Amino acid sequence: MHSHSPWKQYCLLPATVMTRLEVALFIQRSTNLCLKRLVRLLFPRTKTTIEKLRIHRGNILVLRTGNLGDTACALPALAALRESFPRAHICLLTSPGRRGLPQAGELLDGLGLVDEIFTFYQKDLKDRTFLRNLLSTLRLHRFDLEILLPQATTTFRRLCRDLGVAYLLGVKGALGFRLAHHFPLFDLRQLKDYIPSENEAQRLLGLLRAAGINSHHRFQVSLPKSCQDKAEDLLKPYLPTNHRPVIGFQVKAKANANHWPLANFAELGRRLEEAFRPVFILFGGPGEAEDLNRFVSKFPGDKLVAAGKTTVQESLALLSHCQVLVTLDTGPMHLATLVNTPIVALFSARQFPRMMEPWSDQAVVIRKQVPCELCFQEDCKDSICMRAISPAEVFEEVSKLLLIYKN
Repeated sequence: MHSHSPWKQYCLLPATVMTRLEVALFIQRSTNLCLKRLVRLLFPRTKTTIEKLRIHRGNILVLRTGNLGDTACALPALAALRESFPRAHICLLTSPGRRGLPQAGELLDGLGLVDEIFTFYQKDLKDRTFLRNLLSTLRLHRFDLEILLPQATTTFRRLCRDLGVAYLLGVKGALGFRLAHHFPLFDLRQLKDYIPSENEAQRLLGLLRAAGINSHHRFQVSLPKSCQDKAEDLLKPYLPTNHRPVIGFQVKAKANANHWPLANFAELGRRLEEAFRPVFILFGGPGEAEDLNRFVSKFPGDKLVAAGKTTVQESLALLSHCQVLVTLDTGPMHLATLVNTPIVALFSARQFPRMMEPWSDQAVVIRKQVPCELCFQEDCKDSICMRAISPAEVFEEVSKLLLIYKN
């Protein structure tokens, strides 16, 4: 069987005009081919290192940066690594971005997926002394394998930087250096026809699968009993008989462009209270508690404001009690998939569809097409795409999930 490089593949095509998307995909595939060959050149023992680590002890460094939602998306991949390398010492090198944001350890603590976590912050990358010390610390571990779980839109430049880090660490093998939803030389806003085939969690598993690292079961988080006890204690005043549905609301998001008007959330709350008389749980970070306590007065019903009252894992336990989570494109949405909570997710059109959608068979995603989609902006004054989502259609989707639960 003969294989063709991307260049040959397109040379064999009839002499037709290629679309902008076809050209973008062609350049991306060619870039990934170059990266693949560079990794093979720098780390020729990657395959033998992987096979050795399946049986023998060794050290693995996983690089995955991003916020809490990015970490949640990576959990199935981390579980696949633990399953494939049960005797390895797995370390995670991560960053939430700026200081003060939730760290990966708050989610991973006690789950047994990694053995050690190294955390840095965005500002640290400008401190050469910090970088030298971090590199020295990592070199002391004598890692056998570095696995990069890159961000969805990681650039070629960042992949080269991370490849350089792997080389300086002296690892025997490296994998994961692949462009996903970034297209060199192209403005992403021009690629309106591009629809990813996988969400983020599936993409990361695919990177491992390409190296022969497979998972044989769908990952679900197992929480400590203390977290479940805390969740039950918080809900006890509202659920004396356990016959009322529990609906979660995540009304805040890191990116302003992902926000749905609070007036719409309030209208949705009024409709749900009238139809189902549920208990509402308002999720959010500690810094959002004050705003959420003001917001809950905008619609009737019993509400538990969990923001500031729970750790990340205790929030997971509360999510497991929800029959539905109505959420924006944010971290708790991905956390909900880990405990199999049904989701109605409200997505802006600022990014490619499907790219960051929840990996769940019980998720409904509502997203509107607008002329300005694929702006890739975090701040938006108009939020046309989000305002186009009506409380009535969200209510309809939530009602369907609640009726399935009831039956």
